[in-house]
Amino acid sequence: MTDVVRRDGRRTPAVRDYRGHGIHAAPGVHEYAADLARSLLPDGGRVLEVGSGCGALALRLRDAGVDVVPTDLDPPHDWIARLDLDDPEWTEDTRGPFDLVVCVETLEHVENPRQVLRSVRALLRPGGRLLVSTPNVTHPHSRLLTLLRGAPYVFGPRLYHSPGHITLLPDWMLTEHVRLAGFDDVEVTTAGDTFYRGPMRAAYRVEMAALWLLGIRQRATSGDGVCTFLTATAV
Repeated sequence: MTDVVRRDGRRTPAVRDYRGHGIHAAPGVHEYAADLARSLLPDGGRVLEVGSGCGALALRLRDAGVDVVPTDLDPPHDWIARLDLDDPEWTEDTRGPFDLVVCVETLEHVENPRQVLRSVRALLRPGGRLLVSTPNVTHPHSRLLTLLRGAPYVFGPRLYHSPGHITLLPDWMLTEHVRLAGFDDVEVTTAGDTFYRGPMRAAYRVEMAALWLLGIRQRATSGDGVCTFLTATAV
């Protein structure tokens, strides 16, 4: 049986930063999310970001002219509101209504993603938009890791407690959760790169080439596609 390592903290180590604020998401994820958010609100609007981490994405959105209210379970700054998605207590600033809710690399941390999505729907105006992302557990690399060790990329016993990756959401399941929460016009894309560097990055490239030759392949929208992105419209 694999030993479980219990550690404090809910975030992966920051390997990059934006304006001095650590980025804990996979490379390319924040950039892609910001582009999506701007495309969903071409005329501007009010945005709630849940799972803001250290605030890097919120700052990126604000720098792009987006009016965003950032929230997090354990906010490291006083300008980020505290919000526990598993047991939300809405305040005047966070109860909405909003034109867009951004939930990037957060649903894998919550106990009941369906309840979270229903709560998010209640914050949106009719026609409001949703942008969520979560690790792509059907990525070819994740499928191989699941076969070899029983858990996809960025999941498993050593990541269960820290950073708290407790919920696997393949794209088909996430799509159904979102539809049942009161959304339509669902679109799924993939983006983001792995955290691998040096020899691990080279080995990963060899692995991906071998999987491609075996017919286990995926065409990513951006980067390597290690994260699933979903956008939808509130009905």
